[in-house]
Amino acid sequence: MERLKDQLEEIKKLIAMGPIHNIAVSQVNTYWHLDHTLQVIHGIPQALKDSDPKAYSPKFSFVKFMIMTFKRIPRGKGRSPKHIMPEGNISKEELNQWLTSAKEDLKSIEHLASNCYFEHPLFGHLNVKEAEKFLWIHTHHHLKIVRDMIKN
Repeated sequence: MERLKDQLEEIKKLIAMGPIHNIAVSQVNTYWHLDHTLQVIHGIPQALKDSDPKAYSPKFSFVKFMIMTFKRIPRGKGRSPKHIMPEGNISKEELNQWLTSAKEDLKSIEHLASNCYFEHPLFGHLNVKEAEKFLWIHTHHHLKIVRDMIKN
């Protein structure tokens, strides 16, 4: 959980920099990546809390195995569900609200039953431990893109 908290601190600093657009790295600006990331950090804990641990049913997925083992999401390969795709102009205030919410959402999963789960579109059910790892990997993926956008 500490790694995710560190990532949230980095996101806070990136929000303060304002939106940066670098078409050589990404078609969307840094605020889009941060908004998407924070929406995921909000949505997964909600799904974990709403799940029935008795219904947890993991399945093997080669893609899940590769991503969770190597802790890397290849760029340009994944597609996010429409409900977590940011639209329109994203403001600094809106991102800061998402950030505050994300911090609370992460705290809320610390005491959940281990087999609470969320259903990933490709990976199937991810329990609390796997969900936390996935959140870190997903956030890391988008932070790398944002860093590249700023660096170039």
